Amino acid sequence: MRQAGFLWPLRAATLVLVIALLFDPPLPFTGHVGSQARWVLLDASLSMTAGTADRSPWARASTRARDLLADGWRVVTFGDALGPADTIPSIPDETGSRLAPALIRVAESGAQEILVLSDLRIEDAVAVRAALEDLGVSLEVERMGGEIQNAGVYGFEVEDRVDPRTAGTARVEVHGGVPGDSLRLEVLEEDAVVASAVVEAPGPGLRRTLEITLPPASSDGLRRFEARLASGADAFALDDTGVAYARIGSASEGGVVVISVRPDWEPRSLLPTLARTTGLTGSGYLRAGPDLYLTVGRASDRTAPVDTAAVRAAAERASLLVLHGLGEETDDWVWGLAARAPRLIAFVTDAASAAGFGLVTSPPRAGEWYLSEETPPSPLSGVLRSLERAELPPLSGLLVTQSEEEWVTPLTARLRGTGPAEAPLRLRAVEGRREALVLARGFWRWAGRDAGRDAYEALWAGVAGWLLREPAAAGAEVRPARRVVPRGERVSWLVPAQREGARVMVQPDSGAAPSGSAVETALTGGGAVYSDPLEPGPYRYAVFGPDGDSLAWGRFEVASGTRDMLPAPVDPSAWLRAGSNSVHAGERGSPLRTSPWPYLLILALLLAEWIGRRRVGLR
Repeated sequence: MRQAGFLWPLRAATLVLVIALLFDPPLPFTGHVGSQARWVLLDASLSMTAGTADRSPWARASTRARDLLADGWRVVTFGDALGPADTIPSIPDETGSRLAPALIRVAESGAQEILVLSDLRIEDAVAVRAALEDLGVSLEVERMGGEIQNAGVYGFEVEDRVDPRTAGTARVEVHGGVPGDSLRLEVLEEDAVVASAVVEAPGPGLRRTLEITLPPASSDGLRRFEARLASGADAFALDDTGVAYARIGSASEGGVVVISVRPDWEPRSLLPTLARTTGLTGSGYLRAGPDLYLTVGRASDRTAPVDTAAVRAAAERASLLVLHGLGEETDDWVWGLAARAPRLIAFVTDAASAAGFGLVTSPPRAGEWYLSEETPPSPLSGVLRSLERAELPPLSGLLVTQSEEEWVTPLTARLRGTGPAEAPLRLRAVEGRREALVLARGFWRWAGRDAGRDAYEALWAGVAGWLLREPAAAGAEVRPARRVVPRGERVSWLVPAQREGARVMVQPDSGAAPSGSAVETALTGGGAVYSDPLEPGPYRYAVFGPDGDSLAWGRFEVASGTRDMLPAPVDPSAWLRAGSNSVHAGERGSPLRTSPWPYLLILALLLAEWIGRRRVGLR
């Protein structure tokens, strides 16, 4: 239509503006003048408090910043994030020192002169130099504080122990100190010293790991351990201790236990998914020999290889048991677990293992099996109906069933996307037991792609929720995702689906069970819920149901330690060269993306094009 010819310039202008935003050129004549061009970047990380309060780097830097603020400079603090402009806190509380984002932000605000006040324990020194070469600002650096002697605990882990009568292992990672000096470490269990060791200091900016053997625990249950570092001259106390919790005795009781007798990639994805979506503790075992199993899971949860007896004991206590890789050659004791487990997910690999569950199938059929679009009626229909099936990787090795008595089909798949629909998963509830039988391989591929990760979690959360629905599984309690929460982070709570409507109350640990706290969080079931960050220290929590009944209680800790002192002070001479050899920000101008006009103009052009198309009868 000829009358529509005026529309293409509007579309072309819109495209040009979008491309300009992608390249983000500087705008001429947009530099600020006067006080708006002079900025102070004040390091507000915890490392600035090293030394005595009146002689710390922070004492000097904050005083200097206030003087500059009175002279008309703009002041902004930096650390993990950028603080509000012209606000100087009384005490720094940031747990990192990232300077590059602050440089970029103030440069885009029109800064011509930037003064950095810091102890120069900067985490992103390479990014700072790159930013200066690109932004072209004039930089000056004043180092606050001199050389500081410090050694600290970087990491601390204690392994769970099923048998409290056996010795345990603690893994401690230390950093800093004077190379060649000796650092003394003490490990405490519930405030009592149980082990000690001497380690050579690695030196500034370096780390060293050692393992310490712990004696048998004084009692079972959840125990608190603390690593305490003693060194000669230490100017920073916040990193001298590390805290870890370990469960002694019945480590897997009431949890999810995954046993793989023919390991592949599935347990690696399935175990954390089930633990996260059910709120249960999770432990896994991979068969490595006739009487040898490797433990899997988070690094802090792994133990030394165990024998068949330990695996069997963990499985007997499990609320939800997963048996992976079942086949004709599987040991009889594993089949005994399958016969007794009240809540079971079984991955079978051949017709003989499927027959062990009373299901007649053909041998595994090779090829790519794509999920069908239809969702058969089942207890999982509501969960599975929303799956984006088109982008899911195919399954493989599906066992085609020839009889379906007592079994429910929650989803189906077709070979190469065509042909008859077959079931890769079956459900059965009989005689007080609930079972999920997996008849295909390759579900783990879903978890390996962004497009399939949500589908993977939705599927197994739905299966686990159906298995544990009635009665509520023992151990399916609301609990913190981590017993030791890093300083400054939100607290993540694992909430089983059957705990919908519960609430958790938290208070500082005073040695008694919490009964009414100033911190209360409402919970939704079936995943993770976050509550606001807490001050460092030990805490106790209580979980209450909708009717006020107490469901669970326990303890966790917000770490007081910080790793701010790990980076050694950097040499800013390379930064100064990068900044002084570039064009000043006032000449360069502010980036295009910082102006609101391109976005408003794009909206106006799109609106004009839409009106024009409607007027000439186009859609």
